[in-house]
Formats: sequence, C-alpha cells, structure tokens
Amino acid sequence: MTETPKYSLVRKQNNLEIRHYSAYIKAEIDVSGKNYKNAIESGFSVLAGYIFGNNVSRQKVEMTTPVQAVPSQKIAMTTPVTISGSDQFTVAFIMPSKVTLESLPIPKDNRIRFVAIPEHVMAAIRFSGYFNQKSINQHKVQLKQWLQTQGMETEGDFIIAGYNPPWVPGIFARNEVLVQLKEQETDDVYSGISLKESNHLYTSRVDLS
Repeated sequence: MTETPKYSLVRKQNNLEIRHYSAYIKAEIDVSGKNYKNAIESGFSVLAGYIFGNNVSRQKVEMTTPVQAVPSQKIAMTTPVTISGSDQFTVAFIMPSKVTLESLPIPKDNRIRFVAIPEHVMAAIRFSGYFNQKSINQHKVQLKQWLQTQGMETEGDFIIAGYNPPWVPGIFARNEVLVQLKEQETDDVYSGISLKESNHLYTSRVDLS
C-alpha cells in the first residue's frame, strides 16, 4: 500500500470536499507539455528515477501518491478555466512523511527541487479517467462554481492529482482537481464544524498493484 498525504476532512458534499492537510515535502520539476497528461508523463519519468535510486547516494525513496501537475504560469481564479496557450507545467511527487529536507538524497538532476509545504486547507473534487483534458476542465469549473456558492476564495492555481499508474483502467482511476483556500477562508470553513469532525484524520493509502 502506498502512502498519501494526511488530511482532516472538514466538509463534504458528494464528490466535493474541504480538507485540512498536514505539512509535507514535495519534489518537483518544471516541464513542457501540450496538456496535463503529457506534462505528467514527462515529469514522472524524472521524479520516478530519483526515488528509485538515480541520486547521488543511490538511495531509494519510498513511493507515494499522488503525482501532481500545475501550470507554471499563474492563472487567476477569475479568468476562464483553460490551459490554452500554456505549455509549461510543474510536476510534483509528495515525499514520504518520515523524511526531512536534510535526510532526502541529493538529486543528480539539478532540475529537481524540494519544497516544504506548511499545513493548509484545500478544496478538492474527485473524478475517474486518466487525465482526460475535457474531464479536467469540467471538474475545474464544477469546483470553482461550488466554491463560489460557498462564498470561498482561493489562492494559487488548480492542481491536478493522479493516484494510479497508467495501466489502471480509467474507470477505476482516482484523480482530483484541488485548489488552496485563502487563509481568511480557512477560519470560515471551520465555523460550525465540531472539534471531533474537524480532527477526523485520514491517513489514506492507495494500492498500486
């Protein structure tokens, strides 16, 4: 079973969720690609090589999910939800929770960098299929519209996350569109939520076999 980032489920409505994530470390790389699927395939090969031992100390790092992709160029929440004209993406692996920036092996590929992500609140929508561009855009719109009805504002770009390898049939694949909520919105999200509910911690694991 494969580790995924720990989060508390704060609010849920069908396939839409608000989550409070614990801090974690990402290994990421900037790549060119005509769409999310192409970008993830390019970035995956480099990052997978790193965790499988293509690093200075030849040390293997435990595999985790999801793999994430986000356009490198910032897209404001108020603009149309599209990636037309953008071919630069940042692809990221989440590092195992037990590692630190100091303990991670040094990459041989200097394009790989590490980013420490503090605890934060994300909105997410889950869908199946393997990074179908039409489906991604539809779920971006759906998530955006739901957040607007909830009166919540966001910061940063939409993140596309995939939890399964390419050989898993699309109907069984778990994918998500996520976006971070502004800090002020975080306080509003927790209003009316019981302590027991907000502290329900998910230590998700995904079977990659």
